Amino acid sequence: MNINTQSTYRIPLELSFSSEENPVGLLSTSVPLPVGALYNLQHCHLLHDGKNVSCGARILATWPDKSIKWVHLSFSAPQSNQSKFIFVTCQQDDITPKSVTQALSYTQSDSQTKVHHSDFSFVLDHNNGHFSLAPKKNNIAESNPLSAELILKDAFKHDCTMSSCNVAIHETPDLLDGAVFALQLIVEMTYSDAEQGIYSAISAINTFSFSAEQSAIKLDVTLHNPACALHSGGSWDLGDANSFHFSELSVNFHSDVICPVNYRVESQQEWKIAETLPIAITQHSSGGTNWQSPVHVDHEQKIPFAIKGYCVQHQDAQAENGLRATPSIHWANFFNVTLEHFWQKFPSAVLITEDRVSLGLFPAQADIKYELQGGEKSTHTLWLAANEDKNALNGVHTAPSAKADTIQYANSDMPLYIEHSQRDAKLQQLINNGLLSHSNFFEKREQLDEYGWRNFGDLYADHETAEHDASSIFVSHYNNQYDPIYGFLRQYLISGDHRWFTLADDLAKHVKDIDIYHTKDDKSEYNGGLFWHTDHYLQAFTSSHRSYSKHQGKGAYQDHAGGGGPGGQHCYTSGLALYHLLTGDEAAKQAVLTLTDWITYVYEGGNTCLELLLALKNRHVLGLKNHFSGQYPLDRGTANYINALLDSYVLVSDTTLLEKVEHIIYHTAHPDEDVSLRKLENVEETWFYIVFLQAVVRYLDIKRKTNDYDRAFYYARDCLLNYAHWILEHEYMYLDKPDILEYPNDTWTAQDLRKAHVLAAAYFYSNKSSEEYQSKALYFENQVASRIAASDTKTYTRIMVLLMQNDGPTAYFTQTELVHEFKSRETNWPAPDYVRKGSFSALLLKAFSKRLLEVSISNEVNWLKKRLR
Repeated sequence: MNINTQSTYRIPLELSFSSEENPVGLLSTSVPLPVGALYNLQHCHLLHDGKNVSCGARILATWPDKSIKWVHLSFSAPQSNQSKFIFVTCQQDDITPKSVTQALSYTQSDSQTKVHHSDFSFVLDHNNGHFSLAPKKNNIAESNPLSAELILKDAFKHDCTMSSCNVAIHETPDLLDGAVFALQLIVEMTYSDAEQGIYSAISAINTFSFSAEQSAIKLDVTLHNPACALHSGGSWDLGDANSFHFSELSVNFHSDVICPVNYRVESQQEWKIAETLPIAITQHSSGGTNWQSPVHVDHEQKIPFAIKGYCVQHQDAQAENGLRATPSIHWANFFNVTLEHFWQKFPSAVLITEDRVSLGLFPAQADIKYELQGGEKSTHTLWLAANEDKNALNGVHTAPSAKADTIQYANSDMPLYIEHSQRDAKLQQLINNGLLSHSNFFEKREQLDEYGWRNFGDLYADHETAEHDASSIFVSHYNNQYDPIYGFLRQYLISGDHRWFTLADDLAKHVKDIDIYHTKDDKSEYNGGLFWHTDHYLQAFTSSHRSYSKHQGKGAYQDHAGGGGPGGQHCYTSGLALYHLLTGDEAAKQAVLTLTDWITYVYEGGNTCLELLLALKNRHVLGLKNHFSGQYPLDRGTANYINALLDSYVLVSDTTLLEKVEHIIYHTAHPDEDVSLRKLENVEETWFYIVFLQAVVRYLDIKRKTNDYDRAFYYARDCLLNYAHWILEHEYMYLDKPDILEYPNDTWTAQDLRKAHVLAAAYFYSNKSSEEYQSKALYFENQVASRIAASDTKTYTRIMVLLMQNDGPTAYFTQTELVHEFKSRETNWPAPDYVRKGSFSALLLKAFSKRLLEVSISNEVNWLKKRLR
């Protein structure tokens, strides 16, 4: 039916297709809404070519007034990319009677969950995690369903025993009629010890995703080792005593009868009939030019495979081989299955017998053991369909995408600074090298062979190769420094080019599993933290993605730590927050909240007296909060802390998070301080202050979105203006004084773009009255663009990421209209608390007295034990 199109808010959606084939499956996207536009999902619709259509909708975030800030939509892909979708909000109920469909529903008991779909019947057994799938004919399920189970075998090839199984269901309603549009069935299984002392508490989470609009079922399988690593000497090498070693993780499908099988190994091949069984398709390595890259070494520094690409065996005899497989199986005339990133996340395998299809996520191989490090996860995604059409799952590998018009993202309180972006701007042309140059981000994967289940998605830190002999491969992982997830997603929203989203998607999945330390058993300042990029100028060796290896040298550069774990100077959450808001991915949201909890502990600590003694010893260490005066360091770590709190606030709208940000700003900088006393001319030790100011600007932007111009807002604004004045008078392009820098390279030039951000914001927040700020901001931006364009290193990863992260604010603050006149700057703010709290002796006595009143012997012992093991 047609609905009233005189609604209050209309958002066109742009579609993007990655192939010329008709799209298959679902589109999904998220829509940002301004404050007050929508309070109830019953007051919105999705139009397709002017007609109301079925659409799943889920609220991802709300504004402080409880209106909807972000809503995630999922709907069927059209037959043509010329089709137009428009998301419409209205302020009153649609009074037209609605008929409720029953395409998708479920029933649940203590022992099982049944999902009822018009095309199939699905049953999950709560006792063991097994499930079955049967097609329907005339709305009746077939009597011979396929049954399936997750197989996990330890290092000795013994079956691991499941000790618990917890099941949760999340529904997504249909805007059209209120029926269930989509379901997520989350099955968390833990495993008991197979061999005493080998491992414990290993868990696997199976997440099934169903939709009323398609017969395909998505299954994400996540294996998790929650133990902490021992990281002796501050090194995090493979082979750690708390790693979980295992021989197989597979999903096995069984049939009670012998079934015909069709298969294809690569997506463009013709289907084949399996005449001789068994058939095994195994991806041993990436199949790329650098398939034997040292990026793949195991704990013995050996590459654990010797075959390039994939092999296909019939009855144990090799039938064919190739480079990169993407197999699909059609079994029993109704069952389709395929595995995402089959070759990218090698090793992978498919084994087909007369009565079984086994998908080897970590396939059983002779003399091969896999290692899941303490606090590490690994996720694989497979698709199932109960469909007679062999091509039913074609679209899952080349899915179309959708997004709102770029201007709509001005409604977001991230903010993104993209609405005034110009595709022909000099900086944008440099950023486009990330897709178009010979050293684009996809090509960098090939250079390092950044493939395999642990590596895929991460970026090659090729800037670390500057002093390296190019005759061999230098392994260095980037681990999300300066937040390329955020940069990639910004580029996707600006251009609509799905390749940017692919980079963000692959990296976000990698970071969520590999780069975050998923344990609660280590030091609290490590638990849940983000691992640094692998060490500067040194091979990663066996450190995997965990910074420091015992094989690396010491004293490689100024202030070289040579060991240690996650630290607040490396915490990036904005990309993960935006990824959640664009995709609805709950794991990304939890990653943001986890990282926020972690970095909060890094700076605030716990409540033990022993910890306070350590803080006393370290009170003058750069980068650490002074727990006695309460002052935070003026650096990027504090900026990361603020950004994490702001990202969590954007996701959950908890005002106490904003209050924490205000507390940090109050105890880091002062609007009336003499900036010259900060000795900012010592660039190597103080350049981070610019990053802190960028975080302050983001706080102001968020407050401005809800017209919250309180005392805290103006304190932060006046801090910005105080420092902006110093920047105006004293800052220059870093490489204009190369002699004071340890490594004077064009990374410093890319960092100069941050100054443009701060000065452009100062121009805006001073009511655009100080054109000197605008002029100096444009100077820095133009200098960065011209100097990087002339540089031989312009495509280095770190330089590209800095450009992606920091481009946009100058145009935004110049062209955005002032709709609110800010107060004039004050010059009589009270002295900061960290200056006027009294003598150090009094502060010391107060701090220890408070801890002693709350002392817990068990907490003291636990804190000490984690540092003595």
